[in-house]
Amino acid sequence: MSCLVAIVTAFCLLPTAFCFSSGLYEVIEVKPHVFLWEPEDIIYQTGDPQFNRATAAGFIITSEGVVVVNTTNNPLNARDLLYEIRERTSLPVKYVINTDWRGDHMLGNEVFVDLEATMLAASVAKVKMQEYGRDLDRRMNEDSRIQARMRGIHFSLPNQTFDQQMALRPGGVDIRLLDVGKGALAGTAVVYLPDAKVLFLGGLYNLGVIPRWGLSDIRAWIDTLRQVESIGAETFVPDQGPPGDKGDLTEFREFLEWVAEQTEPSVLLWKPCSRAPSARMVKAQE
Repeated sequence: MSCLVAIVTAFCLLPTAFCFSSGLYEVIEVKPHVFLWEPEDIIYQTGDPQFNRATAAGFIITSEGVVVVNTTNNPLNARDLLYEIRERTSLPVKYVINTDWRGDHMLGNEVFVDLEATMLAASVAKVKMQEYGRDLDRRMNEDSRIQARMRGIHFSLPNQTFDQQMALRPGGVDIRLLDVGKGALAGTAVVYLPDAKVLFLGGLYNLGVIPRWGLSDIRAWIDTLRQVESIGAETFVPDQGPPGDKGDLTEFREFLEWVAEQTEPSVLLWKPCSRAPSARMVKAQE
């Protein structure tokens, strides 16, 4: 699996007990009834070219129905996600949570709108999605190639929002939505399962690959990670890569701190590679 890298980081991979593979993605049972849909690093010709790589999604099966965390970067992948859900349960999809505004987390929403699921996001995230939608319309009007890529895709916004936090209890399962983003990351939510001690971090965290988010507000990103480290989870589900433990998350945060310490982080050269040294190794080589 390729990754964008120049200087740094491959983080430890946490072994998992249950995996199902189709060649284009893998489904990992993180904890009983808690699943990660992890895609291969493939460039898609369908959808917004700004988000031409899929990010991870998750789903939680309860006795009342299913809760989905992010819908990835296009309806094709979202239908694969739904297929994997249907392989495990015929219960309805009750909720879909978009952890932020980015297209690679919500351009598959329409698949679940058709199922009449409640679509959730932080209030600030929905505002940013609306801005993104207007920009996407502008780009499609200016470039017929983008218009062709988006043909048949229906931009679908959340139909319910929350401020700061929200609690769900489908089938008695405690699920907490927390808006933890700061600065440029405002409106970024995490999804916490206290009983399973699992935290879905969306684009805030990557394991084994360089993050795709920019470094424009890296200090806010670091502050946000410090906040989520104290939540009490034991398993952290990333946007890319397999689930990790608290040590993996801390190492990722320390990597960002290392980047922030550089005098000119904007000059870092990002290029494709298969893997990169860990943050600890990079520090040792200075």
